[in-house]
Amino acid sequence: MEDGEATAGEGSGKRRRGGKILIIAGISLILAGLLALAGIYAYIYYTDRKAGAAQDQLFRQWEESPVPSEQGNVAVGDGIARIIAPTIGLDAIVVELWGLDDAENLKRGPGHIPETAYPGQPGNCVISGHRTTYGAPFRHIEQLAAGDRITLTTADNRYIYEVYEQRIVLPTDLTVLEQAGEPKLTLTACHPWYSAAQRIVVIARLVESVPIAPGEG
Repeated sequence: MEDGEATAGEGSGKRRRGGKILIIAGISLILAGLLALAGIYAYIYYTDRKAGAAQDQLFRQWEESPVPSEQGNVAVGDGIARIIAPTIGLDAIVVELWGLDDAENLKRGPGHIPETAYPGQPGNCVISGHRTTYGAPFRHIEQLAAGDRITLTTADNRYIYEVYEQRIVLPTDLTVLEQAGEPKLTLTACHPWYSAAQRIVVIARLVESVPIAPGEG
């Protein structure tokens, strides 16, 4: 009996130790997850602050001396227009990019894709933006629906576009850059959130052009 009791006691002890190990492992996994989540939020906070500072500077430059983008006389990194989309709370300065892969300037705000039309010009004005980091100017782009208005203000004119289409495409689909057809605006961003597997595209047609008087913002 004594040997049997000892064996049972040892087995019970092993089970308790095994249970403790599992509990410790579970707690460790939870802590690792929390640390990873904290790291993600810290990174987003850092990029948002960086983008916010860049936009503050672009707004100051824009108020002092907006670039006449109608003539296409812009340099990489210039703020070429102010974009406002009330539906998604968007109000930002659009930055001129050097190409589709210009990640650095895209961190400063929505970016105009070169070789596409400038605001108000014939063709397709294509603007890309982040959805989750660097201020996430296009975070809620999916909420833009048919009939919503998007305004692009340049040095000389205010152009109003009306949304008529939204679709999801692959990153390799370059039809969104096509220039044929009516004057329009195309907004594009990664899709879904926290992924670059696809692109969400919102397309709007130009419906109104209003000249800006000298001194008017």
